[in-house]
Amino acid sequence: MKHKLLLLTLAISSSVSFAEDYSQFQAFDNQISIGYGMKEDQVTNNNNTVNNLSDSSMVNFEGERLLNNGIWIDLNANMTFNQGEANIANNPVISNYGFNGKVGYAFQVVNTHLLVTPYFIGGVNNNGLNIPTNNVPVNLTANEFFATAGGGGRIEYRINNSILVYADQNAAYNKNRTSNNEIGSDDDFYSYTSTIGAKFNLVKDFQLGVKAFYTNYQPDAGVKQTGNYLQAQSSSGALVSLGLTY
Repeated sequence: MKHKLLLLTLAISSSVSFAEDYSQFQAFDNQISIGYGMKEDQVTNNNNTVNNLSDSSMVNFEGERLLNNGIWIDLNANMTFNQGEANIANNPVISNYGFNGKVGYAFQVVNTHLLVTPYFIGGVNNNGLNIPTNNVPVNLTANEFFATAGGGGRIEYRINNSILVYADQNAAYNKNRTSNNEIGSDDDFYSYTSTIGAKFNLVKDFQLGVKAFYTNYQPDAGVKQTGNYLQAQSSSGALVSLGLTY
């Protein structure tokens, strides 16, 4: 009986000792926010000439949660507006609005200071294609979208109780779900997004966030190469957000 009690005590103490405490990171990652930013889109033609596509503004809504068991959830809705028109024949993808979610598991590499989170990403994004027909733009409707799925990783470093910095990298496949005849059903593409940012908890329950991002879009190798078709594009920008922690 004594041996059983000893083994039970050791098992309980072992599970407690290995339990992760995420409270220091939860102070930053349990937040809801609204952000405003600017971005620039560029496209690369077949002759490798880079043309400036347009500058635009964007609004971003985000809800983030790091659970006690280490599961990390991030929900993001965004909208692009004041978007300039392209002056090139074959236009790239520009998302006018989208909804995306990330789900991952957080590992504390350096206790209370460094957090590494691999995750899955999925969502739907309005393709925002501006396909020209006889040089006249044809704006697609709200029902035209891409289904997005992929994965990525996130590294967070907590400098102190007020400042946290992070870097995020993901890759996704975007399946064309449009029904517009100007776009082929095989016009799928890959997207690779790099983000760096910081969160500032300078006042209780209030958070200031800043981030910069770069996305590279590459058409699938199976994309048609005649008529109106997708071309390589990049998008870069920055965003400032105001949020509440909980």
